[in-house]
Amino acid sequence: MSKIRQITFTSTYLSKQMVLAVYLPDEYKYGGRFPVLYFLHGRSGDESFIEQLCLPQLADTLIATSKIEPMIIVCPRIGNSRGLNSANIARQEKIGDNVIDIGRYEDYFIQEIVPFVDDNFNTIPSRDRRYVGGASAGGFAAIHYGLRYPELFSKVGGHMPAVELDLDASDLPYYGSEEKFHQNNPLEFIDFNKYHNAQSWYLDAGDKDEGGFDKSIKILNRILVSQGIKTECHISNGHHNLEYLSENLEKYLMFYNGN
Repeated sequence: MSKIRQITFTSTYLSKQMVLAVYLPDEYKYGGRFPVLYFLHGRSGDESFIEQLCLPQLADTLIATSKIEPMIIVCPRIGNSRGLNSANIARQEKIGDNVIDIGRYEDYFIQEIVPFVDDNFNTIPSRDRRYVGGASAGGFAAIHYGLRYPELFSKVGGHMPAVELDLDASDLPYYGSEEKFHQNNPLEFIDFNKYHNAQSWYLDAGDKDEGGFDKSIKILNRILVSQGIKTECHISNGHHNLEYLSENLEKYLMFYNGN
């Protein structure tokens, strides 16, 4: 049987305890090393996201029917942060009814979570077998990491990703400043290199996405394609919700499968 392990992790960068959920396929108990998918939750979620999606059960079925290879799937808690370095000291800011987590979340993920997983699980510690994806705010974070750290991730997925066409003033704390919004806006990214050309990307959103993220992924898709990066862009029927993700989850796992 596959397992979900809940691991408490003390982050030096955030100065607090965090949690990550780790899916281990049944094949893990027999030894060997496995590719890793980091699958990031949205702003109202946490590490239980993969269980809410019933991702372990679907992965079990796809592995058992040889549709995908066994892989480790990791969902780290990133709070309501978009995964960026938005402040030196971790804290929360309340904007209206929205509580935003700010701090060094990018350093936490790149410098702590990824090395921790490689050190404590039988991963294949290579960019060719390390993938990052996510939904909504987690989709923004995955896109950010894929662009900023192409030497770490060979496959990148943004599923209804919260990529804004223009900065909403209420979202300013996510970035730290207007200048940092532009520095971290995927639609303004220019520092492409040889590692990006060795990546594969999957972008998607619902045609009724309330955030308008179906529009932003079309723009991002054009940017990536113009750089010669292998990219899929899908606009499917649906809204910006868990139901849309569940309906498309098998497609995501099939994309992350293999080299």
